[in-house]
Amino acid sequence: MTNKRIIILGAGISGLTYAYYLKKFQPQIDITILESSSRSGGVVFSEIVEDCVYEWGPRGVRPNGKGQLVLELVEELGLWEELVFADDKAKKRYLYHDGKLQVLPYSVVSFLQSPYRSIFFKAFWRALRASKRKGDESVADFADRHFGEAFRSLFLDSLVSGVWAGDVEKMSVSATFPLLKKLEQKKGSLIKSFFTHKPELFDVKQYSKKVTSKALFSFKDGLQVLTNKLRDVLCDHIVYDVNMNQIQYSDEVKVSAGDSVYIADRLVSTIPSYQLSRFVSSDLAKVLNSIPYAPVAVLNFILPDSFLDFDGFGFLVPSQEKSVVLGMVANSNTFPDQGKSEKSVYTVMMGGARYSVDDLKSLDLQKEAHSFLQRVFGKHIPAEAEELMFIEKAIPQYELEHVAKVNDVELASPQNITILGNYMYGVSLIDIIAKSKDLAEQSVT
Repeated sequence: MTNKRIIILGAGISGLTYAYYLKKFQPQIDITILESSSRSGGVVFSEIVEDCVYEWGPRGVRPNGKGQLVLELVEELGLWEELVFADDKAKKRYLYHDGKLQVLPYSVVSFLQSPYRSIFFKAFWRALRASKRKGDESVADFADRHFGEAFRSLFLDSLVSGVWAGDVEKMSVSATFPLLKKLEQKKGSLIKSFFTHKPELFDVKQYSKKVTSKALFSFKDGLQVLTNKLRDVLCDHIVYDVNMNQIQYSDEVKVSAGDSVYIADRLVSTIPSYQLSRFVSSDLAKVLNSIPYAPVAVLNFILPDSFLDFDGFGFLVPSQEKSVVLGMVANSNTFPDQGKSEKSVYTVMMGGARYSVDDLKSLDLQKEAHSFLQRVFGKHIPAEAEELMFIEKAIPQYELEHVAKVNDVELASPQNITILGNYMYGVSLIDIIAKSKDLAEQSVT
């Protein structure tokens, strides 16, 4: 490898995992991680309140499939004994629809008893007859062709708003659900393609079904345990509170920050697109600034245990309900080990791509959340402790032609800059960690 000095912008999950794998594959490389804030971890942010865990970002990782890559990382870091796996309650999920909670099918019996049974049957028969369509399209248009509008408006709408805080009519199916687009190109019908589809094999350690059959995993003190460990492993390489004023690209990369200048052979940026755009060419900046972000408000609160008669992972709210609330997660149902036995932690997500920052700032979001929960559960919610966090640019939106934008970013990037981050190749921790490892491996071959 000709690059011996690497500067990484950002000490979030992308920057930390890329640095970890780079040091693993090429120990002699000189790495400097520049972080603009006083903490590492980025969107992975866990807080202990009254001996309970508040998650302000992602709250769990799927252990099956490519998720085993994250388990492998956890094991390498010596964190296996700190893992907690989701209770079986996490498999039970709800929609708030038509003024009440409706359980989503999670077993054969629940499917046969579901009020959505006819919608699923109609979607199945429609999907059998679907045909191929080239090019990108919105998730809404794709879902309407394959499953019908009724299915889309309830299930795909809720999923997109729950995972991406996105608008199903704007999000790109090629970027958000690439497997569905891939299956469509085989036989048109997703169902016909699925029966002949062979899951992608990943070069990772295979774990027992006892582990991979769980819905999610985390740590007793929250997901930040993972980023804290990476921070500790890489502590000699991280510089905090860096206020960059310029990046110069030539045979070397020079990053100016106050009175300091950092020089390297290559720069790897993992900071948000709108932050990086200030330091690159106008052509690249134009593409980076075209990637929108959704504003999200997160309300964490603690209730006496069993105050709410709710037995699932959480619920999502379809946009047709016209509520600022996207959904609620019952954290203590999923990970009982993350709190006191007599306390329960809940998280309400609000906002998303259908709201502007000004729209959300004009609302009393705590009041909106409590009012909505009172409608759902039929009683006042007397939180013992609660905290609201408003994130103006929370989740990048993979809107139409996002795949083309990513390609444009790669083509417009200088030869000695690599761009990573959740606005490029996936918003989940699994996607982020997998891409960081993949690029780190490529850089040393």
